[in-house]
Amino acid sequence: MEQKTFSPAEISSDLLSSLEDTSLERVVGLGLAAGQGVRFRPLTLKAKGYLRAKAAVRLLGRRVLDWIVQILQQQGLEDYIMVTKGKENRYQIKSIVGYGEHLGVRVRYSPVWFDRSNTGSADAVLTNLDHFDIKETSFVFPTDSVLDIDLPAMMAEHQRSGAVVTIAAAQQPADIIANRYGLIDRQPDGSVRGFVEKPSLEEIYAMYGVHGATDQLPPLVTNAGFYMMDSVALREISKHPEIKAMRSHQFDIGGHLLPWLVNHGYLVTAFQIGRMGDLGNIPSYLQTMVDVLHGSFTSLRGLLPRAYDGVPQLVIDPESLAITDPISGLTLAEKIERGLVDIRPPVRIGKYVQVYPGVTLSECNVDDDCEIHQHTTITRSSIGAGSIIGPYCRIEDTLTGIMVELQSTKDQPIDLSRYVAIGDEVVIRAGVTLSDSVTIHPRLKVPTGVIIDPSTDIESAEQLLEWL
Repeated sequence: MEQKTFSPAEISSDLLSSLEDTSLERVVGLGLAAGQGVRFRPLTLKAKGYLRAKAAVRLLGRRVLDWIVQILQQQGLEDYIMVTKGKENRYQIKSIVGYGEHLGVRVRYSPVWFDRSNTGSADAVLTNLDHFDIKETSFVFPTDSVLDIDLPAMMAEHQRSGAVVTIAAAQQPADIIANRYGLIDRQPDGSVRGFVEKPSLEEIYAMYGVHGATDQLPPLVTNAGFYMMDSVALREISKHPEIKAMRSHQFDIGGHLLPWLVNHGYLVTAFQIGRMGDLGNIPSYLQTMVDVLHGSFTSLRGLLPRAYDGVPQLVIDPESLAITDPISGLTLAEKIERGLVDIRPPVRIGKYVQVYPGVTLSECNVDDDCEIHQHTTITRSSIGAGSIIGPYCRIEDTLTGIMVELQSTKDQPIDLSRYVAIGDEVVIRAGVTLSDSVTIHPRLKVPTGVIIDPSTDIESAEQLLEWL
């Protein structure tokens, strides 16, 4: 099928002038901030039934939405519309970015009365393009991912190709894509032929005629969820009877709008980006965190605080360096100098963190106001603000919420490993071992002697008793 760009002859005359403006200053960012972070529980749970927005999840001490807006702002994107869902979600997003004054950008919000009736991401985008009379190119982005992207280059390629939609495509190995991400089937010139939704590894091999050898596969790209869109063209296309019918049900960008465009001959292209960090689940979050600490995201390097004492990839807030502990009476700076703590970069330590002698930190993040007691080891993990980590803990590949208390002792140490997630204000008693994707919801107390099977989601005290 011959792919087509959107002919000016098909466009209403009052919209034609916008096609000639290729300035990046004329791009409008549409942030899809309505997601409630169900996949990321319990870290998006403040209390039973109360979900934080995905955009409000913290990465290295800052909300994800802060990171995203700064990444885009430093490339020249200064005009934003945030698409929210419901009063609580709207309040959370406004508490992060407000109307953009403190960030030096302009932020508007989707109308409340439209938010209630949106049937999906594509429906929300089309609704807001019309409501705000957007004639500029729009850049649609999720609020639960960080990425390396050359936005001016993507804009230039979008304009050069004449595509209705240009997809930011992240290259991933086959074993990462399998059963987790949608695969983009693209031609050498970048034009998209189709999409395969979360294929298995066997399906990927079959698509390319190879048998169990990933090194024989061509570069595979997945939809990163960021899009450059021709707003004028999409507003006209939205009048198509099939689009109107689809919008009355579920109508998302990846699952509905893009396949429809490709199947009807409209040009959709894939623009390769440098790196994407998905924060939608615990393993992906921790990998992204470690990658950022290692400096793998070029877009975030300049946004991280200056490294401690010139040591690459070691970020320690000055207030923490000056705090003493009651056992040694030494500051953290003195303990580092004397080798009484073992800090193996990359590591970030926030404000007013108390680190006791004998602690080992490696590839991890410790947020503000935490206490890390003696002989605890924390590896590839993130500890939420205000947490108290008792002595002799072993914490590996674990993510905790805020104000968690681990009551570990030398005789009964606590051991957390292999993608454990601990919600806000959880108390874990001495001697508990949790591993293999166990999650504990907020404000629960995990008793000594509990043994919980892998991949168990603990939501209540009654459920905990079943595992004693």
